[in-house]
Amino acid sequence: MIPKFIISILIMTLFLTSSAIPRVSADVSPGDVIDKSNWQKVESLLPEEVLNWVKKGDFTLEIGKMEANVADFYPDHAKEATQTNVGKYELNELNGLVELATGKLATIIGLPFAQIDPDDPKFAEKVMYNQHYSSTVYGNCKLPSHLTWVSRSGPEREVSFQWFSFPMVGWPGALELPNPQGIEKYSLLLVTGPFDVAGTAILLWRYLAPEKQDSTFGYIPAIRRVRRMSPSNRSDAFVGSDATVDDANGYDGKITDFQWKLLKKQEGLVPWLDSKPTRITKNEKGEWKTTKDIKRLIWGYQKDGWQGAPWAPTNLVWVKGPVYVIQMTPKDPYYNYGVHYMWVDARTYGCNLKIINDRAGKYWKLFVKADVLCESDDKSMRFISLGPQLVIDEKRDHATVIEDVSQRNIWTFFAKMDVDQFTLAGFQKFCK
Repeated sequence: MIPKFIISILIMTLFLTSSAIPRVSADVSPGDVIDKSNWQKVESLLPEEVLNWVKKGDFTLEIGKMEANVADFYPDHAKEATQTNVGKYELNELNGLVELATGKLATIIGLPFAQIDPDDPKFAEKVMYNQHYSSTVYGNCKLPSHLTWVSRSGPEREVSFQWFSFPMVGWPGALELPNPQGIEKYSLLLVTGPFDVAGTAILLWRYLAPEKQDSTFGYIPAIRRVRRMSPSNRSDAFVGSDATVDDANGYDGKITDFQWKLLKKQEGLVPWLDSKPTRITKNEKGEWKTTKDIKRLIWGYQKDGWQGAPWAPTNLVWVKGPVYVIQMTPKDPYYNYGVHYMWVDARTYGCNLKIINDRAGKYWKLFVKADVLCESDDKSMRFISLGPQLVIDEKRDHATVIEDVSQRNIWTFFAKMDVDQFTLAGFQKFCK
């Protein structure tokens, strides 16, 4: 039996020792700057894999507050339709989106699930359908972008490309077009530089039918041929970068290609490009375009005196809010990734953080995406755009930064495009 006086000494020693250690409360306020000296303040608000970058001094986080209600940033047609959609749609046994009354495949405007029962066994799948449809509400898009390879010594290579999107759901203009093939969306990606990869192109047809795989076609200038691609190719490295086609916007693949599971809902930190909306203007064609007024994101390699990772985004705004943590598991045994863990903003359905394991279950990559609020001067048009993206390969200690909408990449929404551009004949015109 331990004498009482020894127990008293031990208790006093523990008290004095714990009192000597500076403690940081696990919470944040706008204006806080989080780095390796006070990382404990965000310990419960980030995935461990992101937190480790802060601990090491590679990332610094500026905590802010949004100047607008982000949940309100949808075009009027999308907000009205989303409320009208309540109770109309469900997922069938294959997780296809169907009309509840008829069981037929649904073609809709807005988001399909404005209200999701927390006890719904398909909660995670419905969140992902909302995530997917949130990128279709602003219609056809022309999206010039740049990829930059970054090592510890700095930038290595830059690739420029154009992304064209023609959704057949989500916005009123799409429903006016004939759609005998049951297409959900068309996409076309064209690499424009440098010379050794320029001309590389990918055409995608995604179908509404849950059991029908994407039709994907690729053109490689070196062989001067269009070849049909396997859906598994979407998990291959895109033109040699750390990113894949499916990484776009958090996840741009077919929802039915994965098994989904909601792990929890919690408070988390969500990265945004800016705390206030960026300005968009309407041209004579009726298209909405971003402007050079947009905030410039500064990567670590662009900032004088920066001591962190060269690929770190140094001036994002990290905002506290509710997030869903969702596990996604590929059904295809040949898919290059294993299990992923997504952190999805519960207000906007944006996938802003993603932890990617390899097929052996070991941590491999980290995905970070910041969204952008877009607003016209008269506030008649509002939506949320995809912003800068980052894919870090932890095994190689290497990253690819993706400069999307920016001062040099002016994006066009509700773009005037011909659907015939996305046929094989139309695709051939880009294959030169």
